[in-house]
Amino acid sequence: MPEEDVYLAEPSGPTAGGAGVLVMHDWYGLLPHVRSACDELAVAGLVALAPDLYDGRTTTDPEQAEALMGDLDDAKAGARVDAAIADLRERTGGGPVGGLGYSMGGFRVLLQATTGAFDAVAVYYAALDEGDAASIHCPVRLHLAEVDEFDSPEFFGGFIAALEAGGTEVQSHTWPATKHSFANRDVALYAPKQSGEAWSITVEFLRDHLLAATG
Repeated sequence: MPEEDVYLAEPSGPTAGGAGVLVMHDWYGLLPHVRSACDELAVAGLVALAPDLYDGRTTTDPEQAEALMGDLDDAKAGARVDAAIADLRERTGGGPVGGLGYSMGGFRVLLQATTGAFDAVAVYYAALDEGDAASIHCPVRLHLAEVDEFDSPEFFGGFIAALEAGGTEVQSHTWPATKHSFANRDVALYAPKQSGEAWSITVEFLRDHLLAATG
């Protein structure tokens, strides 16, 4: 896919690149923290590719972000995500591919997971309806905010319970003293300590489930 539509970070070394991660930005767009996440995943040995659903537009203002998300062409965005996953599969030689997403991006990662697109997913403050959980069979790691203005604890709890009922491996953690977007260091709600701890868990989770599968 066109280079301007994605941010790509690839690991170095003769044995690197056997597994990859699709990284999906939140409603603020492909801000620097998303690129940094890709870079750090590459250091961890994973090919990381982040599609830009907003064609270069970003913001740190919630109202502007809501407008950007509202203007999103869903069919175009879906096609871009599909192309990014296909690109990752090619770059990893058909190796394992995981998904990492934040809020809006986490929702899209989970939707893709219902199609069997991923071998593991790590998602921040996002979930699907309970009925969708039965179609997700890969391991799931959820990072949730203590106070989330968009979804209730019951909504997240129902999704987690439905995953468990379907036999899907799921781990979740609600981070104290956080709000939605706590892992986005480019916006005001960023919580450095909690975000750092969550990120360490995320990298370990993705490495364990993706790189281990490459032998």
